[in-house]
Amino acid sequence: MESEILIFVITIVVVMVFRFRKTISGGRVCRNRMIVSTVMLVSFSFLAVFGSFQAGVSTGYVFVYLGLLAGSAYLSNRFVGRSLVMWDADDGFVHVKGGIFPYVVWLAGFVTRFILGYLFLGANFPSFYGPKTTLSASDVEVTLIVDLIMMIGAGAVTGRNVRILAKLKNFQAGNEKSNTPKSG
Repeated sequence: MESEILIFVITIVVVMVFRFRKTISGGRVCRNRMIVSTVMLVSFSFLAVFGSFQAGVSTGYVFVYLGLLAGSAYLSNRFVGRSLVMWDADDGFVHVKGGIFPYVVWLAGFVTRFILGYLFLGANFPSFYGPKTTLSASDVEVTLIVDLIMMIGAGAVTGRNVRILAKLKNFQAGNEKSNTPKSG
């Protein structure tokens, strides 16, 4: 089981290194890919916190998680726009760079969640079958805090991606207006 966790952590680190490199230096923006990656990120985040509900965190916190996700997405959407730079590249595609902070918050929450899950829930974490582990009250509080940080990070990345999609739409609309022939 430890080798599976090690493979999982290495995979996440490799993916995030490429994501960070692309975010810092800039990369091509594809609307559909951006939507799919956002849905996958939020899905992975909720899948990660599913183990918390099995271990003793009240399911009522789902609404708190959703509220934090929506609130941080809104705030990130409002504030990350200043750090995003968008341009037409020589390859004919729109490229964007900036807004790395939401990824850092999400990755920190995600990795911490799995480390704490492994420490508190044992080697069978994440387990959707078999014996359920019950956490002490203090362990539930720590797990809840880490889950909330991860939801804030997932919302921040979602807000960043929504802002990029909005800027992309405006950017492409502005380019179409400037490329239309003028009559007269």
